[in-house]
Amino acid sequence: MNALYQTVFQLIKASVFPETDENIVISDWEAVFKEMREQSIAVLPYQILQKYTGEASPVYREWISFCIRSEAQWIRLMHAQSELIGLLEEHDIPCVILKGASAACYYPHPAYRMMGDVDFLVKRADRERAAGLLEANGYQLTHDKALSLTGHHFAYHKGGISFELHWKLGIICDEDEELLRLFESGIDHREWHTVENLRFPMLPAKLNGLVLIFHINQHLRSGLGLRQIVDWMMYVDALPEEVWTDEVRPVLQKTGMERLALTVNAMCGKYLGLRRNLSCCDEIDEDSADALMSYIMDRGNFGRKGGEEERIAAVFLDITDPVRGFRRLQRGGICRWEAARKHAFLRPFAWIYQTGRILRIFIRRKITPAKLLDKHDEGLRQRELIESLGLKVERYIETE
Repeated sequence: MNALYQTVFQLIKASVFPETDENIVISDWEAVFKEMREQSIAVLPYQILQKYTGEASPVYREWISFCIRSEAQWIRLMHAQSELIGLLEEHDIPCVILKGASAACYYPHPAYRMMGDVDFLVKRADRERAAGLLEANGYQLTHDKALSLTGHHFAYHKGGISFELHWKLGIICDEDEELLRLFESGIDHREWHTVENLRFPMLPAKLNGLVLIFHINQHLRSGLGLRQIVDWMMYVDALPEEVWTDEVRPVLQKTGMERLALTVNAMCGKYLGLRRNLSCCDEIDEDSADALMSYIMDRGNFGRKGGEEERIAAVFLDITDPVRGFRRLQRGGICRWEAARKHAFLRPFAWIYQTGRILRIFIRRKITPAKLLDKHDEGLRQRELIESLGLKVERYIETE
């Protein structure tokens, strides 16, 4: 790892494990700030940054300002979340918060965990009642509900905050009734936590961890960032040993997530300072941990470091499965072709629209055959990484 990444890793360690605090030399403020923004962890070292009060770099002042604005947005989002929970509770619709506050509660400074929206899970039987309640109380639907019914959530917007009403996790197949019921049972046994005097319900520990590792799994295609990794690390660090052994690891094994989780643990121990040895490193090839970290640093959260071109590499994950590749084109076309969303008779042709869109990207970005071959090779390497983690490409959610 180069000097930039070493500095980022030092800042992460000092931020989440205060006893490891040290005098960190930041030689290139602009590069470090940019990297941490692209990884969605730029607010994490806010307390550390305040020790550099004599720093003359204008980027330092920009970074502090960014942290202040983000913390203010975090407070707004948490209050909006409390208002939502109160509305659902008033109408006897139990819910749990996914990711967001349910990940931030493990951090030493929850407000330093960047959050973009409020994701919450209700039972499938409560989906329509919850949606109707939100729409009657000023939550504006931002997607075509008829199309969303084939997915896993409805998206809403209110007061500058985005909300996602989930009735299942996207990576879970509709046919996997046992796993769907497991999460609905988790809603029945939800736990209430308090952050900054604001209470919210979350899943029991083993299921909350499963959400976090599923989130890492999902983003392996579209671009995995350090925020998802730190979420998992803080969760693991907070777990009692017996909960990991008796509850978490068995459910990871049953869902096929164990190797991914152990690899992430090993990676966090090597690079980010995870203090607990729950990785069972003798079971993990160190090369897999290194390859995963390289993938993360190359792409950034949601693949933002690679931009539109990064998605081209993901396309090649489907090359060996024409049926799945066609479905990917079809779903992407429906999401982006407004006319198809309005007129059902156009929807069977959405794959043509998406194919044309991809070709336009090739032309606009001047993607030559040589570059296309490089992207093809990247896609194959991505497939190899996924398979080395014991995962199946076919279990990934379609994000386009």
